[in-house]
Amino acid sequence: MDPLEVLGIGSAFMILYAFVANEYGTLSVRSLTYDALNFLGSIGLFIYAFQTGVIPFMVTNSVWACVSGLDVYKHMRRRSRKVRPMRMLRRLFVGK
Repeated sequence: MDPLEVLGIGSAFMILYAFVANEYGTLSVRSLTYDALNFLGSIGLFIYAFQTGVIPFMVTNSVWACVSGLDVYKHMRRRSRKVRPMRMLRRLFVGK
């Protein structure tokens, strides 16, 4: 098995794991893990499709990567808003 096949199979398993875990209720569609698995899996499948020249598969996975990548970005922005280092330092030294 060449590295390209390993990438394709590994990426497919990432997306399928997220799907199956969601179906059985162990992974929420609103979680960062779900979105990250979909994002990384779709990027890997896009690379696989690009290298093999399968255009419909490239279109599907590029859209999939954009949608799930946007969700990952939203998760990261939400997390960065919750952690405010300057406010924490101010509370430590000033008390408010």
